[in-house]
Amino acid sequence: MTKKWTSEAERHAFFLSKKVDKAIRDYDMIAEGDRILVGVSGGKDSLSLLRLLVYRIRFSPAKYSLVVGHVRGDARGPGCEMPDTLVRWIEGEGVPLMERDLILPEGEELPMNCERCGRNRRRTLFEIADEHGCNKLALGHHLEDFAHTALMNLFSSGKLETMAPKRVYFGGRFTLIRPLLYLREHELVRFARSCALPVLPSDCPVAATSDREAARNLMHSVSRDFRSASVNIVKAALRNQPRVDEAE
Repeated sequence: MTKKWTSEAERHAFFLSKKVDKAIRDYDMIAEGDRILVGVSGGKDSLSLLRLLVYRIRFSPAKYSLVVGHVRGDARGPGCEMPDTLVRWIEGEGVPLMERDLILPEGEELPMNCERCGRNRRRTLFEIADEHGCNKLALGHHLEDFAHTALMNLFSSGKLETMAPKRVYFGGRFTLIRPLLYLREHELVRFARSCALPVLPSDCPVAATSDREAARNLMHSVSRDFRSASVNIVKAALRNQPRVDEAE
């Protein structure tokens, strides 16, 4: 019997959620009763992550609840209010929204590079999670993000390692998960378009000259001749991943 879809967006959600389910099973990312803070920046990846986690609640054997965490700020420092269109969309998803200015250590030089900005944003999200009783933090990194990180680590330190799909922080107080591990960027572009997600354009002042952008450009060039390059790099990097389950 042919599956009847109410919309193209639902069809995409159904098939993409299968890959999300596989990542969650493979790395035991979500358990019964979890309260998950979803880091939402306003980009296609984080909005897609939220939509897919909301979608799969109906079918997941492990029931969980969601909270949206939004960090106001970027490499230039704290600030930047979330547009009303995005606030209304999140409200329409039925998930509470918690916002907070980017927390910076004393003496942090601005603008920050990607590594420092990401670390400070994660710290801010952990603060939100702590304040609102969340035991897990979900971030929207897709497969190419894992590949780009592996390349940066290889070139900068000689180690083919990437981000952890799941990592425990602060003695088990929080667990960071990345459920979009198996999703390709082009799938998220198509999904965002079919769902008419209110994607915010990035205006980060360091994005165009960052190491991550250089890795992205290199990966794009290599993938023209080796279509499975991203997948194979991530596979190799995850095999080399140090067996460290906890971080500070």
